[in-house]
Amino acid sequence: MIVVGCASDGELSGSKSISNSGKRPSCFNTSSINDYEVLDRGNLIVYGRPRKRAYHLQISPANLDLGGSDMISFRSWTGRICGYAGDELIIPNDIFQPRYSITNVTELDETGLYNLMVKFGKAEPLEEVEPEVTGEPEISRELDNEVEDKS
Repeated sequence: MIVVGCASDGELSGSKSISNSGKRPSCFNTSSINDYEVLDRGNLIVYGRPRKRAYHLQISPANLDLGGSDMISFRSWTGRICGYAGDELIIPNDIFQPRYSITNVTELDETGLYNLMVKFGKAEPLEEVEPEVTGEPEISRELDNEVEDKS
């Protein structure tokens, strides 16, 4: 008997991606990246051409330290980074070139990018809504026990 099935990474691990923007994992060409922004030690955003094309990258091990480096590079067998085995983020410097496995790539739309930036403290929320704190519920009208005669 042969059993065949499919599952996404989130279904297999029982968790959801940090950048759950409703989009499937995606890929980008290594030559199309112009800029990047580090979110934390395991997450960064890379910007393509045009700049509004943004991708959330998750890396492993989660100990990213750029140490003042203003350059990053990528290694892939295909020239495209998709988060597949062998896709790497490289931090070039004079002595040592740390390499990190890229475990997930998600293309972000404008809303997804903003929400991710807010989540990692890189942007301020547009409006914080505080819940209204009340004690007991209030009765807005009084009920009469008497029945009015409508004759």
